[in-house]
Amino acid sequence: MKSEKIWLVTGASAGLGLVLVRRLLELGHKVAATSRDGDALLEAVGAKLDGQFLPLTVDLADERNVRRAVQATVAAFGRVDVLVNHASVAPQGPVGSVSDAELRSAFDINVFGMLNVIRAVLPRMHVQGGGHVFNLSSILGFDGGQAQWGAYSATKFAVAGLTEALAAEAAPMGVRVSLVYPGAMRADTGGTPESAAHDPLRHASGADPLKAAQALIQAADAQYAPLHLFLGRDAFDQARIKIQSVQQELARWREMSVSIGFVDERRLAA
Repeated sequence: MKSEKIWLVTGASAGLGLVLVRRLLELGHKVAATSRDGDALLEAVGAKLDGQFLPLTVDLADERNVRRAVQATVAAFGRVDVLVNHASVAPQGPVGSVSDAELRSAFDINVFGMLNVIRAVLPRMHVQGGGHVFNLSSILGFDGGQAQWGAYSATKFAVAGLTEALAAEAAPMGVRVSLVYPGAMRADTGGTPESAAHDPLRHASGADPLKAAQALIQAADAQYAPLHLFLGRDAFDQARIKIQSVQQELARWREMSVSIGFVDERRLAA
């Protein structure tokens, strides 16, 4: 380990979030982690409360609840060096049939909950003179062409847009920002479900979440942090195919795309 850091991880009772917290504690970092059920989180992590781990019961959609959690983290550890926005829910169904309540609930956690955490943490990182924010999107937030997951993709595309803007805004503060696009992850990580029962990117045959967690830790230690980080061969290949497809359409429709600008009639007459 290069140096001890203070990490704050949301949605840490299952999946990659849980694996990341366990690995960070093994490496000697101090970790605050959120879940809707702090007791279940503590049991899932299996760590002792020895001043290294702080489990927090947090409703990410409640801004005041989030601010209290960040205040508790700073009170316990003094600062926040790395924020990992991992919490997510995954509504499933055709775009035209997902209910308004389901969609709004997903945006409340995946987007507005993430923004609540960012608003609470970013000013502290500014005062510190540095920090690192990891926002987890999904490969379905880069390539949304998968039936039944349009609502989920919509939230993850929103995460991508806000994260790219955040990176530009945070850079002058000395705060690094990384947008993470995980592919399918192996589901057998233990813990309790943090989100919906069905998840488009959790499979028994998915990538190794421990290696994904190690990739995030490595990126946090890197001299030049990636803005876009694809995790998994499937994510990498899917992104490459999407980029190639867009490039082909740009070339095919270039003439129409560029032809709609105003023409300066005076220049044509000259």
